[in-house]
Order: sequence, then C-alpha cells, then structure tokens
Amino acid sequence: MIDEPNIGLELASRALAPRGELTGVFVLAGGPPADTKSIEFSVLWRTSGKGTEDIGVVYYEAWKPDDGTLAAFPNPNTFAVALPPTPWSYDGKLIKIHWLARLRVRWESDGSTREVVKDVEFTLTPPART
Repeated sequence: MIDEPNIGLELASRALAPRGELTGVFVLAGGPPADTKSIEFSVLWRTSGKGTEDIGVVYYEAWKPDDGTLAAFPNPNTFAVALPPTPWSYDGKLIKIHWLARLRVRWESDGSTREVVKDVEFTLTPPART
C-alpha cells in the first residue's frame, strides 16, 4: 500500500480583488506517488446553502503519465492565475459563494484508485467604496 501523498498548497494572499491575480506555490513532499494517475490544479468558485450547488472552474491544469506531462511535473510549482470580475465572495444566510485553489492527486493502490484533495479558500471582494 502506498502512503497518502503529503500536499502543501500556499497562497500569497487570501483576499483578492476582481480581475486580480492569485499567486502561490504547491508541493508534493517526496514527489508524486509511484503509481500516480494524475495531479490536477484548479481555481474555482462554488455555491453552498439553499438550492442547487453551482460550480465554476476558472483555471485547470493536469499532469498525467499517459500524455508524458507527469514526467516533467515541477515540484515545487509556482502559479499565477488571472481572476475574473465576478462572482464575488458572499456569505449570506441562504447562499454562500466560496473561492478555492485546489490540488488533487490520484494514484493506484491495491487495485483501486485513491485520491487526496487539498483546498485553500480565498475571497474575491471588490475594494470598499469611499
């Protein structure tokens, strides 16, 4: 059995303005597991609360062994992602809008696919009006 990978995901800032840039770094301590199926990095927003959950992915990148990109996986990996103007983070009584940076690692272990996901939340909020 392969041990679960140790993921580090850090953001330079957790409070960003619309059309700003999310920057940071992620690391897989010890590198990817031997039987890695994929490593995926994404930036997304999602809703929670009353009603149907919505999700919007604004950035996605994947490294896989079958397309040769996993062999060139950068560790550590710095990123800079341009953010859209909306939706803004929101913490209402009925609905909430969350922004996340997400790193997902999938690997084969004992004949089944396992995964570990690391989410780091941040806010997308316009500057206060004066």
